[in-house]
Amino acid sequence: GMDKDVVKYVTSCEGCRLVGLPSKPEPMCRREMPARPWIDVAIDFLGPLPSGEYLLVIVDYFSRYKEIEIMKRITAEETTCRLHTIFTRLGYPVTITLDNARQFISTHFDAYCKLH
Repeated sequence: GMDKDVVKYVTSCEGCRLVGLPSKPEPMCRREMPARPWIDVAIDFLGPLPSGEYLLVIVDYFSRYKEIEIMKRITAEETTCRLHTIFTRLGYPVTITLDNARQFISTHFDAYCKLH
């Protein structure tokens, strides 16, 4: 019936397979708006894309401005190299919100953040 058709459609949908099942939502909490741009940013990865590449996405909480880098490898070293290029151009944020991806919990990334 219709349920089987929906399951068949969703399992064959490329976009649905890329996104996967939604995770359990976190409770909503209001963030305090930063006083100016580029004080507080969020960083995350999207992918792998069908091409095998990943997107490094940085979002400024004040302006919602986004920087996106296409990456073939998402090692801590490559990630900090890309961030350094962006932060050199736009300035270093005061705080960075990120998840516990292995690139962000590495000693290399930790040392980079302490240095800057």
